[in-house]
Amino acid sequence: MLDGAREIDAEGKRVLDLGTGSGILGLYCALRGARVTVSDLDEQAVQFATEAGKRLGVELQGVTSDLFTNLPGKFELILFNPPYLPSDCLKDRTVDGGPNGIAVIKRFLEDLPKHVSKDGAALLLVSSLNNPASLTATHPEFEFSTLITRRLFFEELQVLCARFRHDLPS
Repeated sequence: MLDGAREIDAEGKRVLDLGTGSGILGLYCALRGARVTVSDLDEQAVQFATEAGKRLGVELQGVTSDLFTNLPGKFELILFNPPYLPSDCLKDRTVDGGPNGIAVIKRFLEDLPKHVSKDGAALLLVSSLNNPASLTATHPEFEFSTLITRRLFFEELQVLCARFRHDLPS
């Protein structure tokens, strides 16, 4: 995911690191001059990321939120490394993505149009286990491109970039 973030110019942009976890994506963007909000369902993850920012000399706004629930407004860049592993139940919310690994990804994509700016972008990590083509096909308002692909063990990871299509009638 960090390799994908390197492909996007974040300087001066309002960036959301959604599901921040360790905070590495938000910290990377802040160090490149972005105005970053880090958000996670886990309050400790948000606190850790904002404290890491202070140690590195950058300010991160921290928000505890279940996806976009507590995040008003729009962002020019949204980074999301979701839990994506297929699971029958959500025992470990950091990796379990529900049936086909897409429960959280589907919720993210449904709310994304309300939170990404018109000329903004969202980077989303998906796995070949998630059938990415089926996910992207259900959101024709976005143009999806693959920024990075990496083969790991039993799967192929992809960082998808979603941007609003401008060829659709208003």
